[in-house]
Amino acid sequence: MTLGEKVRFVREKAGLTTEELARRLKVSQSYISHVENNRRLLGRDRIVALSKTLDIPVEFFLREDILRLDELKVSSALRARLSESRYANYLVALDKAVEAEISPEELERAIEFIRNYKNQAQ
Repeated sequence: MTLGEKVRFVREKAGLTTEELARRLKVSQSYISHVENNRRLLGRDRIVALSKTLDIPVEFFLREDILRLDELKVSSALRARLSESRYANYLVALDKAVEAEISPEELERAIEFIRNYKNQAQ
């Protein structure tokens, strides 16, 4: 999705016309039209203003690997979860499982075995 397509997508999602968005960003309607049709680029300051106006993370407009807003939310949530220190050891174990070519089903069975073992020990 190009920057222009992203701008159109968020504008339409917000239920705004090009005129309304232009007014909010203090630019002309033709400028918004040119941006949406990839004939003009939004400058950094305007991307920030657009982001604030429509309550969309700036990252959505700047990252080429994010195509939809829900991807950005999942990406942000995953990044936050992975940054928690309690997950570090589990990631090492998961990495070892991948290296050992253990399938997700096999890993699930191993987890279930450990869970049952812990329950019997208690």
